[in-house]
Amino acid sequence: MEHRIDAWLILAVVGILGASLVTQNAVTEVVGTQLLARQLLWACGGMLTLLALSRVRLDLYARLAPLVYIGGLAALVAVLFFGEIRSGTRGWFAVGPLTLQPSEFARVATILMVAAWLGRRSGGGLSAKEAAVVVALVGATAGLVALEPDLGVTLTYLPVAVTALWLGGLPRWAWIGLILLAMIIGFGAWHTVLKDFQKERVLTVLDPERDPYGHGYQVRQSKIAVGSGGVAGQGVGHGSQSLLRYLPARHTDFAFAVWAEATGFVGATGLLLGYALMLYRIGMAAAVAENRHGLVLAILVGSWLAFQVVINLGMVLGLLPTTGITLPLFSYGGSSLLSTCAALGVVQSVWRHRLVNQ
Repeated sequence: MEHRIDAWLILAVVGILGASLVTQNAVTEVVGTQLLARQLLWACGGMLTLLALSRVRLDLYARLAPLVYIGGLAALVAVLFFGEIRSGTRGWFAVGPLTLQPSEFARVATILMVAAWLGRRSGGGLSAKEAAVVVALVGATAGLVALEPDLGVTLTYLPVAVTALWLGGLPRWAWIGLILLAMIIGFGAWHTVLKDFQKERVLTVLDPERDPYGHGYQVRQSKIAVGSGGVAGQGVGHGSQSLLRYLPARHTDFAFAVWAEATGFVGATGLLLGYALMLYRIGMAAAVAENRHGLVLAILVGSWLAFQVVINLGMVLGLLPTTGITLPLFSYGGSSLLSTCAALGVVQSVWRHRLVNQ
């Protein structure tokens, strides 16, 4: 049975998007481009995408998942050869004046595929072979994103894999093995893969005064911006850190710092409550899902968005290294906004087609 759309989730999304538009408008002149007009266009497209995908039945998502997943893989391969390079990353397709980032949409395709595969399973925990299938499904897309290379987006695939293994019932001994393997890989990556500037970002978190005018500059200015907001903020369009160009990436990675400086503790808390409401309603959709497939879909989307929110806020507050992970629905970027709304549209499909008696 089809129910009405979840008005509370829509309220949360609209509230976050509204705060984003206010922030982008405040820094438009500083950045030097029409951020508000573009973000408004993407926001309208995102809401239409959300509403359209909410009307698609879950069984259709399950049937189309392999095709969508293959399309995502193909796009990631194509962008490695024909994509546009930005800041050393070949990850965008230029479409006239607009650009599309396949890695954002491939993550949604991966979630659809993993959920469809897990939804068909029945019985006990994952076997080693089944766990390998889950890791391969996520690893194939994440690996291609890593080749661009885009470390930030690659990391957002991690909660999808971890949550899928948890939902599949991976045995405790396997978790211990994975943790040990992750530690070994992390140790090896530190000494062989990570570049010096990436290491400095980690070391700066441990020692904030290590390089205050170099690798630690972004986080230092972000913390000053957040702190200078006080209780009620300096007012939209009056933040010294963001408008006097002290704060880098003010419209993308550190957009939350701009909002906190302008609106203070009150505005920052309101925005965080918006995210809390959104994640809570995603959890409610999972709780009333009509089948295992819907439950897995909602939880995978929720885990990804929760991870991204926590990582971005940790980065802005200087608690985590700078990784280039944006704040969903809030940071500037059309591909991120559209893919997030698409994922929320899938969650709304879970909600609209929930069990009749719930």
